Amino acid sequence: MASEHRIDIEQNRPERLELLRAQRLFYARAKLYQNLFTFMALLLPAIGVLFGASVPAIQPFLGLGSILVLLLEVGVISRRQREDCKRGAKVQEQFDTEVLQLDWNRLVAGSRVDAEEVHEITAGPMSDAEKTRLKNWYEPVFSKLPLPVARLLCQRTNAAYDMRVRKIYSGILLSVAVLLVVVLTCIGLHQGLTVNELIPTMYLPALPFVAFVLREHRKQGDTIETLTTIKAEVEKAWDKALDGASAAELTVTARALQDAIYRHRTSNPLVFDWLYNRLRKRSEDVTRHAAERLVAEAQHKLNIPKVAE
Repeated sequence: MASEHRIDIEQNRPERLELLRAQRLFYARAKLYQNLFTFMALLLPAIGVLFGASVPAIQPFLGLGSILVLLLEVGVISRRQREDCKRGAKVQEQFDTEVLQLDWNRLVAGSRVDAEEVHEITAGPMSDAEKTRLKNWYEPVFSKLPLPVARLLCQRTNAAYDMRVRKIYSGILLSVAVLLVVVLTCIGLHQGLTVNELIPTMYLPALPFVAFVLREHRKQGDTIETLTTIKAEVEKAWDKALDGASAAELTVTARALQDAIYRHRTSNPLVFDWLYNRLRKRSEDVTRHAAERLVAEAQHKLNIPKVAE
């Protein structure tokens, strides 16, 4: 099952780094919409805390603002966010299909993102720090294995890495929602508000943010479930690979797994960059350790000679 196509070389070619950069920028733009909504959703309860008790006349405007923010999120922000997420997923799919040598599945992914769109969003120069961040998207150690086997490890990495971050984020989301309600209740009671006054002054302004957090928590849970299923299917294919499955069989399986990964990417909820960046080093260390262990296992089972570094 030898192959001249090497993942560690192909993924770091300039045109591939441009695809990864475009993917990150499409997702970054989607996160800007999410950040805008979060700011507006937090601004309303902040105004309620500062002025709700001392200026009772502001309460109806807080309720109106809450409704407008909800409508803006449903009607504009979420739609634009979905569009950029889909573009990011398509660009990532193009990167994966080229690096992993898989056919583009037009039935699932449709047409590729136009080259003009990719060039437009990546028009600025790429900094050295950004290039370093994008290099070695998949662990270079995977190239010690034949491509049909190595691509399964790349797909496993996609699922396992994403799932690890989302489990932490999901727990944070639920904690934030509960904490916000408790804090607003305590502040309102401290200010001498009655229960009837707490609703328009504290709870209603916080409704867009709490609804967002609870909805995201549910979506993250659904996403984790999907990723768990994908990871389990990859591991089934991995067992077949170690039992000597043919390259053709593994390629067909990998294409089906890639379809599932793409569908997941087009619909998965976003994770704030501050958390992703905070968890990145730890997640990469865990991923690298798992990669080395799995590669060593495959080399042993498939009698692949170990090449000195």
